[in-house]
Amino acid sequence: MTTQIIIVSIVIFLIVFSLYKEFVKPVMVFVFAVTVLLITGVITPKDALSGFANEQIAVIFLLLILSDVIKRSSILDVNIYRLFRTSISYRSFMARMSFSVASVSAFVNNTPLVALMIPYVYEWSKRRNISPSKVLMPLSMAAIVGGTVTLIGTSTNLVVSGLAVDAGLAPIPMFAFTPIGLPIMIVCCLYITFFSNKLLPNRKDALREFKEHPREYLVEVSIPSGSSYIGKTIADNNLRNLQGLYIVEIIRNNKSIAPVSPQDVIHELDILMLAGDTETVIDLVNKENDLILSPLFHEPFSENVQVIEVVIAPNSSLLNKAINKSNFRFDFDAAIIAVNRNEEQVSGKLGDVKLHTGDLLLVVAGKSFLSKIETSRDLILVSKRQIVNKEHRSKIKWILLAIAAAFVLEATDTVSLFMSLFLITVSIAALKIITLDEIKKSLDIELLVMLALAIAIGKSISKSGADELFANEVIGFTQNLHPTLGALLGLYVVTNVLTMFVTNVAAVAITFPIALSMFNQMHTPEPLPYLLVIAFASSADFLTPFGYQTNLMIYGPGGYKFIDYIKYGVFPTFIYMALVIFGLAYWYNMI
Repeated sequence: MTTQIIIVSIVIFLIVFSLYKEFVKPVMVFVFAVTVLLITGVITPKDALSGFANEQIAVIFLLLILSDVIKRSSILDVNIYRLFRTSISYRSFMARMSFSVASVSAFVNNTPLVALMIPYVYEWSKRRNISPSKVLMPLSMAAIVGGTVTLIGTSTNLVVSGLAVDAGLAPIPMFAFTPIGLPIMIVCCLYITFFSNKLLPNRKDALREFKEHPREYLVEVSIPSGSSYIGKTIADNNLRNLQGLYIVEIIRNNKSIAPVSPQDVIHELDILMLAGDTETVIDLVNKENDLILSPLFHEPFSENVQVIEVVIAPNSSLLNKAINKSNFRFDFDAAIIAVNRNEEQVSGKLGDVKLHTGDLLLVVAGKSFLSKIETSRDLILVSKRQIVNKEHRSKIKWILLAIAAAFVLEATDTVSLFMSLFLITVSIAALKIITLDEIKKSLDIELLVMLALAIAIGKSISKSGADELFANEVIGFTQNLHPTLGALLGLYVVTNVLTMFVTNVAAVAITFPIALSMFNQMHTPEPLPYLLVIAFASSADFLTPFGYQTNLMIYGPGGYKFIDYIKYGVFPTFIYMALVIFGLAYWYNMI
């Protein structure tokens, strides 16, 4: 084993360990890994930067922009309303939802699609008095399997294609995934339709829990006559630094002031609504004679103030920040009254809680909250729909036709997908359908940096010779099975396990060079089945909430526990794996 192989092996271990433990943001893990590989001479600066010039990564940039344009329009909203009629049964809804979402996900990135769909699916379940836990996990599964049908269904497929181009191979064709992905989509959608009700839990959502037990979330104190607080601001009264509590609303003359600003002045007989560790309010009242604990909960809070559920999005800038350090009130015109994680309300001082991906927040929303969240990538709306832009609806239809034409031109090798999407993006910018500021907000820069650096990490594994070493290990472990079936199975399992505990991008970055080396050692006619197997495996995390972004997005709103993913996902996991392994082997004459 050479020095470079040892260095690469250590770097891979640190990548996996750091991503699993979530010490820092995933993008920083990739940056650190590439920095180490550069310093040690495993890769050159040209290798490190090659991903940023990769055409397939550029295609992801363009698809993110166009997905955001479509999401902002009302064209999908109109069709969703027609699709999700309240009168249909649960099973009919599951069939419509799963097949429609999976079909759209084949051509639209599944992460923004799920973000768009969560409020509609959630609202349908609430109108039918059905627990959101019965509908949100199927939404994520449908989006995942739909993304496996085409090259552009998920960014991971495009990353694998980009790695192939960087290795001197032809890019993966647009519909190379379809012969295997389409049967998988159909089988999984049928599973969603007929088995979801039996296998998924029936749990109360956080908003219902709040309405039924408001005292567990909020407590109120009043300002008596003669209180020294009267006439002073919140900041002057040191009410911004209460032990375990903070003010989310002031009720004055049966009218609400929310969210509360540090400059708001306290008046006589004001009622202050406090959120956080509500058990500590007794100590506060005993210590502060200027406050009186109110015996009754005032109804105007639930009637006049919007309490909305939102989820911390993957790659949010709020990750690992304490609430009191996040500037949440100013940025979103809202106050957090509870954080739910792993189906439980996070206890202790609310301001000190550090936010994690998938956390469900109950917020008291101000007037500008919905408009602020519309352009944010930090939060995903759950209990209300986002404001939609109807200004360019007619133009959006032409854009959709142009995108469809781009897919056809790519499939027929007439015009590259990058060139078509680039021209469409330039056109919508020229027509002022989207501004430069909106383009900036629609791009997940951290994700795109990770995708580009993944190519550099793949190069390091190949250049060091670690790919041959790892490939030999996989082949040796599966040699007693059918030669090609065993190789595909081993490659699938390694990629899928990595996906479950780190990210799908990291998984394909590590296994792509191994797949290529296995192809060279197995002497099969073409490398495509080896590349497709890692692409399929990296999208097949149905057993954990952590391996795929859409699973994390529905974790909090659904009130799920880790075991729920295992119970619901174990059957699709094995069926999916069998269809991929035997489907690829049959389609490419490997058996």
